[in-house]
Amino acid sequence: MSIFSPRRSLWKGAVAGLAGGLVGTFVKSQVEPPLQDLGERWFPPSPSQEELPGADVKGHPERMPPAKLAQAVTDVAGVTLDRDQKLTANEGIHWTFGTSAGVAYGVLAEVTGAEAGYGVPASLALFAATHGSSLPAFGLQASPAKMPAAWWVWEGGSHLVYGLAVELARRGVRKALG
Repeated sequence: MSIFSPRRSLWKGAVAGLAGGLVGTFVKSQVEPPLQDLGERWFPPSPSQEELPGADVKGHPERMPPAKLAQAVTDVAGVTLDRDQKLTANEGIHWTFGTSAGVAYGVLAEVTGAEAGYGVPASLALFAATHGSSLPAFGLQASPAKMPAAWWVWEGGSHLVYGLAVELARRGVRKALG
C-alpha cells in the first residue's frame, strides 16, 4: 500500500498522535509517583543517589532534566530561575515533548501502515534516546549506570505505560477518524 493510499492520511495520523501524546503524557505523569514509591520500597536509594540529577522526581522535581534544560537555556541570558519557575518549565517541557513524540509516532504509524501497536517498543526507543544517552551526554541527567535501581522502576516503567497509553489512544482516535 502506498503512503498516498486513500486509507492513509498524514493529518489523521498527526491528530491521532496528538491525542495519543496528550493521553500518554497525562498517564505517565500520574504513574510516576506511585512507581517511584514502589521502586524505592523494592530498591531503597542511598541519600547520595537521591541527589543525582534526574533521580528523584518527587523529592527534587527541580533537578529533573526538563527543569535543568530550562535553567541551562536561561543561563545564556544570565537569568537564574527560582524553584517555582523551574517546576513550571519542567511541566511545560514535559508536556511539549511527550505530546510532540505522540504526534511523530502517529505520523510514523500512518506512513508505515503499522496495524499492530508499536507504542511500547517506540517508548523504549524514546527512553534509550533520551534518558539512556542524550540527557546524560548534555549533563541534564546522571548516567543511567549511576542511577538508583528504583529509578529504573519508575522512569523506565512510566515510559512503558506512556507507550501503551499513546498507542491505545492513537488507535481509538484514528479509528474514529475513519
